[in-house]
Amino acid sequence: MKITVISIMVMFFLSACHTLNQEHYDSIVATPGEIKSLQQSNKKVQQDILSIKDSLSRMQHSMKQEINRLSVNISQPTSTSIQIVLQQQLLFDSGSSLISVSGRKALSKFATALEHAPASAKVRIVGHTDNQPVGATLKGTFTDNWELSADRAAAVARYLVWGEKISPNRLHIEGSAGTQAVADNATKEGRAKNRRIELFIEGS
Repeated sequence: MKITVISIMVMFFLSACHTLNQEHYDSIVATPGEIKSLQQSNKKVQQDILSIKDSLSRMQHSMKQEINRLSVNISQPTSTSIQIVLQQQLLFDSGSSLISVSGRKALSKFATALEHAPASAKVRIVGHTDNQPVGATLKGTFTDNWELSADRAAAVARYLVWGEKISPNRLHIEGSAGTQAVADNATKEGRAKNRRIELFIEGS
């Protein structure tokens, strides 16, 4: 009786092991079609990374003057994204949410470099302010910094669409007011750094 019970337990154990091994095998063995799909997907990712690098290089070159003046900062947070920070004084005249002449020139350089990024890459536009209440010049137009930051991000988007013919489907805007400070709002210099527009080119 004991031998029979043991035999049954051994058979059950071996059967369970076979099932687990089969499931493991099935989970790691891909069909030729799946392998081809993975290879194509990996190839696209590599191409997108190269395109992002090309776009970044062109942007750094074309915006060299603005970068040297500390009006623009360009970085690459990930292999498939670029971050461009444009200071408010470059884009907007004081007390205005209209794009200035210098702002249009900078955005035109950005748009030209964007042509070399992956066609599927999106552009996220984020407006930022300092922590000071909206000044008297803008008070009649904007309720607070939330509205001001969003409107300035929208102004950049409108210029890219109307002035540079970038598809609006690629653009997304955000207004962050003064919630994402990068410098000390207690100083004039710090507040100036916090008043900015950030452009993110983000690959899929």
